[in-house]
Amino acid sequence: MRRSVPDAGLEFDGEMLVPRDNLIAYRQMYALEGWLRRICLAAWMARFGTEWSQAIDPGLRKSLADRVQRNRKRLYLGAESHGDLIWQATYSELVRMLVADSVADAITSLTGANSDFLEAKLDEIREIRNLLAHNRAFSERTRIILSGLLASLEEAVGTFKARVLYGPSEILDDDDGWLGSRLARLLEGNDWSRFQAFVAKRREFIEYVSLPVDRKGGWPDAGSLLRAFRDHIDGIVAFCLNKTGYEFIVLTPAMLSEESHAAVCDTFAKNPDVWTNVHFEAQQPRFVCSPRIWFYENRPPFDAESF
Repeated sequence: MRRSVPDAGLEFDGEMLVPRDNLIAYRQMYALEGWLRRICLAAWMARFGTEWSQAIDPGLRKSLADRVQRNRKRLYLGAESHGDLIWQATYSELVRMLVADSVADAITSLTGANSDFLEAKLDEIREIRNLLAHNRAFSERTRIILSGLLASLEEAVGTFKARVLYGPSEILDDDDGWLGSRLARLLEGNDWSRFQAFVAKRREFIEYVSLPVDRKGGWPDAGSLLRAFRDHIDGIVAFCLNKTGYEFIVLTPAMLSEESHAAVCDTFAKNPDVWTNVHFEAQQPRFVCSPRIWFYENRPPFDAESF
C-alpha cells in the first residue's frame, strides 16, 4: 500500500517540478511593486508636478532616460513598455526614489510611513526578490518571512489607497476658484443624460470624474484613454477606473501650472469617446496594465476612515 506523504507544495509543469509558493510569491511581488511604483510617481508629481523628473538626481535621471531609449527598441515584443522613468527603474533605483529626502514629506503624507521604515523593509524584501528572480525554490520558511514583510508594508499601501483612491473629496464649482468655473463654463449646454462630470480636490490632487450614464459601451478602454490625453500625459498621475465599469477619474497633482490644468480640463470636458464593450480582463495588456491605469472598487475593501 502506498503511503501518504505531506504535500510539499510542488506541481509538475511537464517534466519540471515547480514550487507553488514561488508562483504565489511572484504574483504578490508583482502587485506590491506595481503599487510602490504608483506611490513613487504620485509622491514626486504631488511635490514637483510636471517637472518631477528634473528634480531627480542628475546621474540617476540620465541612466533612466537612456534606458527609456533602449526599451523603445523592444516595442515589437508587444509588451507594456511605458516611457515613465519610474517604470524603467531597477528595484534598487526605485527604493532610492521612494526614500529620497526631496519627497520624504510627500511619501509620509500619502502612506503614513517614513523613509527609514520603508528603506529597511524594502531592503529585506530585496533578498527574497533576488531568490525569486534566480528561480530558487522557496521553502516554508521563505514563505513565512515574505508573508511577514508583505504584511508590514500592507498598511502603507492601504493608507495610500485610502487617501488617494477612497478618501473624502471636495467638489469644485463656480464658487471654488477658476478651475471649477472653467469646467462649468465648458459644460454649458451639456446633455447631462450622456455626460455627468465634475472636478474635485482630494488631498494633494485634483480629479476629473466621469460618472455612470446610459451609454453603449460600459467599460473605459485603457488604450483610448491614453490616446485621448496623450498630449497632456506629463500632467496626469493616473486614470482611475471603476472595476465595475461605467466610471473613471483623471487624477492630476494640484500643484500643476494653470496652463497644464486648463489643458487637461479642456480635453476632459470634450467627453472623448473612450468606451467599449470589452471588459478590462479582455483588453490589451500593454494598455490596461499601463502604470497610468489604476483600478478602484465601488466601495473601499477596508475602513477608509481609519486611515
